[in-house]
Amino acid sequence: MIIKKKSKLKRTPMILIITFSLVLAGCTKSAEQSKEKISKPFVYSGYTEEVYDNYTKKSEYVEMSDGVKIAVDIYLPADGPKQDSFPVILQYTPYGRSFILPKMTLFEKIGMKYSLGTWGPVLDRANSKDTVYGSNKEMIQKFIANGYVYICADIRGTGASFGVKRDFMPEIATDGAELIDWIADQSWSNGNVGMFGGSYLGYSQLVTAGEKPAALKAIFPEVVPLDGYTGEIRPGGVFLQQYSRQDTQTYFELNNYLPDKYVYPTTPVIDEDGDGEYDDEIPRDLNGNGSFLDDYKFPEDPNDPPQYADGEVRDHIYYLATYEHKQNIPYNNVGPQTQFIDSKHDYGEGEKELTAYDVGPANSVAAIMKSDVAIYNHGSWMDPFVRGTNELYSTLKDTNPSKMIIDVGYHETYSPFWKYLGEDEDRSIALYATEMLRFFDRYLKGIQNGIDTEPPIYIYNMNGDGWRFENEFPLAREVLTDYYFGENSTLSPSKGAAGSDKYLVNFEHDSSWPSQDSDSNVSRWVMTAPDEMPIRTEMDKLAQLYTTAPVTEDTEVTGYPIANLSVSSTAPDGDFYIYLEDIDETGEAVLVTEGVLRAGFSKLFNNDNMINGGKEGINVLPELPWHGYEEKQYDKAVFSNNKIVKLTIDLFPTSWVFKKGHSIRVSIAASNSPTFEISPTLSSSNDPKDSSNIVPTVTIYRDAEHQSMITLPIIPSGGKK
Repeated sequence: MIIKKKSKLKRTPMILIITFSLVLAGCTKSAEQSKEKISKPFVYSGYTEEVYDNYTKKSEYVEMSDGVKIAVDIYLPADGPKQDSFPVILQYTPYGRSFILPKMTLFEKIGMKYSLGTWGPVLDRANSKDTVYGSNKEMIQKFIANGYVYICADIRGTGASFGVKRDFMPEIATDGAELIDWIADQSWSNGNVGMFGGSYLGYSQLVTAGEKPAALKAIFPEVVPLDGYTGEIRPGGVFLQQYSRQDTQTYFELNNYLPDKYVYPTTPVIDEDGDGEYDDEIPRDLNGNGSFLDDYKFPEDPNDPPQYADGEVRDHIYYLATYEHKQNIPYNNVGPQTQFIDSKHDYGEGEKELTAYDVGPANSVAAIMKSDVAIYNHGSWMDPFVRGTNELYSTLKDTNPSKMIIDVGYHETYSPFWKYLGEDEDRSIALYATEMLRFFDRYLKGIQNGIDTEPPIYIYNMNGDGWRFENEFPLAREVLTDYYFGENSTLSPSKGAAGSDKYLVNFEHDSSWPSQDSDSNVSRWVMTAPDEMPIRTEMDKLAQLYTTAPVTEDTEVTGYPIANLSVSSTAPDGDFYIYLEDIDETGEAVLVTEGVLRAGFSKLFNNDNMINGGKEGINVLPELPWHGYEEKQYDKAVFSNNKIVKLTIDLFPTSWVFKKGHSIRVSIAASNSPTFEISPTLSSSNDPKDSSNIVPTVTIYRDAEHQSMITLPIIPSGGKK
């Protein structure tokens, strides 16, 4: 759940943002004049007013019970009605609560003012037009203007906080709860706290809620899985290596300054010399490599303290906090060790060995069920955690006030699908501030705005009718329809002649594609929003294909496609990647959704086992295939003795309309490198070009005893909601 996102300096269409801001301002003024009460998704007026024109900001350290100090920024409403206390909205992040650009030239300041709306050098969530890992200027200022205190806190071991970070360590939960308790005790707090944010910030919300702090009333987790093991470490049991290789320490933990890579240090908390400037609190980088940590021997050698640009003497607070981060264990050290969901790994001195069961979001579900916290789950169809978005909603909806919204985004809400579907990307994303305000008004201010009485689910139907309400997901009106693999690479609702198809595995198959905004290829799996559509036309040449005739009417697929393959292989084990694609009249293949499974995990188990191996007795919904992923459940020679194995692979949920004249395609590959590792059974070097690799032939069967097909959740046209 680690986002690595570059600044949008190069791609932000400022005219669109300014135009939309003016339109939104005009609409807001009109609504205020009429006092008409409107409350529906992305539209909200008449229930609250933007009565605070400004804010005051202060930064401080909050000490945890074990002595670790957490850095927080506090934004208090100002220039409005006198009010002693406010509800509070918290973001609890490992991605830097605020950034600072030292040594800015006049030219750089002018560029920043034009593109991001601030002269700098501090770039935070209330002064920047850019998205800063889940929030931006318009969003935060909307909260403040409507009478909320906004707080952003650096997770221990990150930013300007002290302490050591090991990804998904238990301290993230306990610190979160202590922060909530501290907020509730402050004079400017009325005791009602909400949280929001995506990815790791979604995780931090769930585990904090699992500690049941009394003041936490509502959370808005975005793009976060229920099960962390299959969500981001090993989807389908296959190691997601490209994501694991990201150097998150450099970006968010060691306060490096690498402007060519858009890497900036987190803003210090304490202005030690009292001159009102914070960039001079960052020690000098003597060797010019972007890091100040390797320039001094302090604190081991008190005679070699950090130096500062102004030559003033300090207590080195910022340096010492960052110095502790050198002990962090980065995610790319933890992931490879977690071969199975029950693999134990060390979480540091004084901590017992823990498993993915212990540290994943699912571990907090039982406690959340015993709280009254309201949950608004935000997911995106192209996000690798979208299954988890629905699992969290469906599993908790009967115990907690719950809602779910799913758009067309990737791991960020940014997505080329907005343009593809004729939507304004920036406008669509900006509207989430309004949706959050509706939610927090209801549960932190008690405003009866109807958000809890409307249908609980709001999804974007792609190529169809766009945004629409639903009462459940999967939809009660779905018609599960089997599409069978046939001879000559056909796909049909009717069974064809018995036979089989042989596919020679091609290690050159790679589901990622180039992006102008990234130094490497992108895909659903790398947690970065692409700027180009996922076109699979070329990669399909390296896969086994099954394609329908052009559909004779618009055909909606909304729900979970599930593939059932009957396969054998000349190798003992292997990995399978399934893609559902839309083929237009020209033959171009657009990726709709996908799934992955290591064949050695072919056996199915109760999906309730996703939560602590089933020990909690929680009914995980919806009922979807679950392959256990424990060490004892893995068969490393699943294809031995020419065995034909049934593989049941659920693809990510989707809501897509195949237009009349388009075809539906299933594409099957057995490698996806470098995004995923190559099966160790086939390649000891994990190199797709290694001549010593075992290149198996996979046989896909389609006969009465061994059917291969995909089941699609078809929504009848004109069907009732």
